[in-house]
Amino acid sequence: MQLAKETPILKRQYEQQVALATELDFFNQVWVQDILHQHWSYLIDNESNILLRLPYTKKWGFKAYLQPLFIRSLTLFAGANAAAVLQILHSKLFLHVNLNEPFKTAASFGIFQKLTWNKGIHEIRGAYSDNIKRSLKKSTSLTIKEIIYPDFHSFFVTQKGENLGKLTSKAWQRLAKLVEAAQTKDAVFCVGAYSQDQLLAAALFFKWKDQLYFMKGTLNEAGKKTGALVFLIDTVLEKYADECQVLDFIGSNQESIASFYRKFGAKDYHYSTIKGRIPLV
Repeated sequence: MQLAKETPILKRQYEQQVALATELDFFNQVWVQDILHQHWSYLIDNESNILLRLPYTKKWGFKAYLQPLFIRSLTLFAGANAAAVLQILHSKLFLHVNLNEPFKTAASFGIFQKLTWNKGIHEIRGAYSDNIKRSLKKSTSLTIKEIIYPDFHSFFVTQKGENLGKLTSKAWQRLAKLVEAAQTKDAVFCVGAYSQDQLLAAALFFKWKDQLYFMKGTLNEAGKKTGALVFLIDTVLEKYADECQVLDFIGSNQESIASFYRKFGAKDYHYSTIKGRIPLV
């Protein structure tokens, strides 16, 4: 088992593995990963099978393997010897990545929420909490419109600020490039909740196969009073309930946000945070 630099052959092999593994999501697609991070390597076994695609960068003159922003976790392919993979990852000097399963030797665990269904909008709404149902009653006068990404970005920044956490200008540029590429594949949309002509809430969604991804969303003070974000999410669910079977809320380790997602009937899922020998990155 070894780490190998990316070559056209390895990249094509990875693309083929992802294409064959139908359960893999939007963020496993190579075009998505390449937009969100520039440099990748591969952990391969003795038969040259790819076990993991691993991002890297330069930090303090050393190679560092760090989780790219917007990608929640990396996929360890089926059949990999997890113990051996983790041993290699733990041995790296600078490493801080998330893997898609909870492993016992992880430094910590992240949490995200996913809503799944089989029978359409009535099944979905049947799992709503009383709080969500009350919010929907307040939002009966609102309407939904599709909006362009710059309008979503402008509204989000107005409500949250230009630099929210790791959302720097460069991060926003990468997200904009991802949206642009996803538009060519009909894999993204932005929507806004309105009271007459006033925008109260806005959200960015990706769509891939039978899954929706709630990438980012927010609302203003007027939107809070009318349940605008709840109305927005419910309306999107109604539109796609027969076409899709999953709404991935991407996740939040912040309990107040996670609790909000659970009120739609979403369940908790976990991933592992793996660190190298120097755990300060």
